[in-house]
Amino acid sequence: MAKVSIIVPVFNSEEYIGECLNSLVNQSLEDIQIIVVDDCSTDNSLDIAKAYEEVFPNMVKVVCNDKNYGQGYSRNIGMKYADGNYIGFVDSDDYVHPKMFEDMYNGAEQNDFPEVITTGLSFVKEDDHLNAILDSTTRRPGREMDTLKSSSEIFFQSPACWNKIYRRDTLENMKFLEGRMWEDVAFTYTQLFNSNRILNFNNKDYFYRKRPDSGVSARGFVVNPNLLDCFAVADELEIRTKESGRFELFADQIKLIQVSTCLQRAAEVLKWNISHETKSRLCFYICKLVSEKYGNWKDVDKGLLSSKVGVHDMDIFEKIELLYGDFKISSYEGIINYELEALEASNSLVFQKSK
Repeated sequence: MAKVSIIVPVFNSEEYIGECLNSLVNQSLEDIQIIVVDDCSTDNSLDIAKAYEEVFPNMVKVVCNDKNYGQGYSRNIGMKYADGNYIGFVDSDDYVHPKMFEDMYNGAEQNDFPEVITTGLSFVKEDDHLNAILDSTTRRPGREMDTLKSSSEIFFQSPACWNKIYRRDTLENMKFLEGRMWEDVAFTYTQLFNSNRILNFNNKDYFYRKRPDSGVSARGFVVNPNLLDCFAVADELEIRTKESGRFELFADQIKLIQVSTCLQRAAEVLKWNISHETKSRLCFYICKLVSEKYGNWKDVDKGLLSSKVGVHDMDIFEKIELLYGDFKISSYEGIINYELEALEASNSLVFQKSK
């Protein structure tokens, strides 16, 4: 049995997957398992992954999907093959510090194996020199957090699944939402709220690559036809924590995460390359739907909310609500879909690439 199983979903990452896998096979932690799940790549990603499997047969296992299903499905497949005490995730165009998993696992051993261990992350440009970044990283000890006593800190945890490892026995009934964007939100926050103890490292060990051809942060925002997925993942977080009996313990924090998750998507709409009027309408509908589902977002602590959404964007939302007044409709989901379909019909819809 491995100490840590690392799942790497892959789709068309031939330019980067070598650096990713190099950073994993060269981890200082012994007894790791690397599961590469190829999601029907059309470039040389699969060949590169298989070459690593051939050289490191006791460490790397390559699994192939029969068609392109998306990251959530690939991660779920990877978990079926994982046998480590802990499970982690790394995206195929990112890389990690060589001591990342050793520090995290040793910290787990020293602290009686908490359910979740987290570490810090760094955003890197494509042309950054990998060794220079790694050499500049300072090692810091972990800090244990009692979830019940420090539940407010969970809001400030990243929703990303890939700067964390999860004790495998806590994932037996857990899956990523499939076919959805932002699927990390439901998975990660459910695990955090369901845990009793979290071990936090502040090492900048996970290097998230900002690519010029992928990811909204690198090339500006375009219309996202999957906009309503934010509500699906926010709802799923509530469903899962109710199933585990933890929702009532953390209801205020969960509602805050639901509101901030959806308003972050509304903030992206403000940057879409569409008319000001259409952006305003979409933001208005999202804000109204947030209030209907999770409570009036304007009643939420503005300081906390602005740490995720941005105070300037929230000011814009308030002005938009004043502009449109007390507009009511039976289905805000329906009208948002109608707006997105109208954009597509007008040939102004450009599909957003996700990592």
